[in-house]
Amino acid sequence: MSYELNLQCVTGKASGDLSSYQYYPVSKNSSGEYAVVRTLGARIDGILQNVPAARGRGALLGVGGISKAKVNTSAAGTAISIGDSLICGSTAGTLAKSSTGGTAYRFARAEEAASTSTANSALLLAVRITNEGPTSTA
Repeated sequence: MSYELNLQCVTGKASGDLSSYQYYPVSKNSSGEYAVVRTLGARIDGILQNVPAARGRGALLGVGGISKAKVNTSAAGTAISIGDSLICGSTAGTLAKSSTGGTAYRFARAEEAASTSTANSALLLAVRITNEGPTSTA
């Protein structure tokens, strides 16, 4: 069961209707607004905590502590274990288990385990936001 604990948040503006993306990873775009991250291994600024329904509305981002987050175990094809590093895992904008090596931006660690999904459905999981950065610089 997912949970939140000692969550530190910041606010900003939504880039559009994000009402379907609560608990998804977001990042600031070139306009200074927050949008769902949809690039494998990309930098993540926070986990969206609310449901802004239009561009310019307030976006609340979890940036530290333990947050609920959408994860997809079918994106990486492996189950998630407690302590696994998590990255932006797919174009669907969910988090997934980080593979070793590469320059993927490790944003969080799993606080709960999740078995491999057979469908492309996102699961809600508790994660510790760590902002560890790239897995390597090579």
